[in-house]
Amino acid sequence: MTDITTNEGVSIITFGNIPFDSESEFICKVFSAAAREKINIDMISKTPVSAESTSIGFTFSDEDMPRMLKAAKVINADRPPMINSGNVKFIIKSAEMITGVGFAESVFRALAAAKANPILITTALDEISVVVRESDSTDFETELHRIFD
Repeated sequence: MTDITTNEGVSIITFGNIPFDSESEFICKVFSAAAREKINIDMISKTPVSAESTSIGFTFSDEDMPRMLKAAKVINADRPPMINSGNVKFIIKSAEMITGVGFAESVFRALAAAKANPILITTALDEISVVVRESDSTDFETELHRIFD
């Protein structure tokens, strides 16, 4: 059985061009600033190091945007972060992911059929979380139910 849930009003902030030699320190600074502002961080994504730099992004509620902007000023990154709001997060959960194959392919087939581009993807042992633009969310949800129901 596959369980599909949605969360609306999701924002993503991404800090890029983080030097590899100060990566952990910078990420700690980001999360400390968010914690001081009482921002609940959800999905976290970090790119692999490329050319001695990396990026980190995470989701938070659109309602927390004023506090996130305040926290971002404190972080004082080399370049301003990219912020994207008004998105929808889908959580596709199934025990099938633990031992089965092709589950991720099915999720990407739904994305392709809906012509929805994922903004952020994270996985856990038995789930895939995908953030898409609100304008893509209805078609993506329809395709997910077509494939998994």
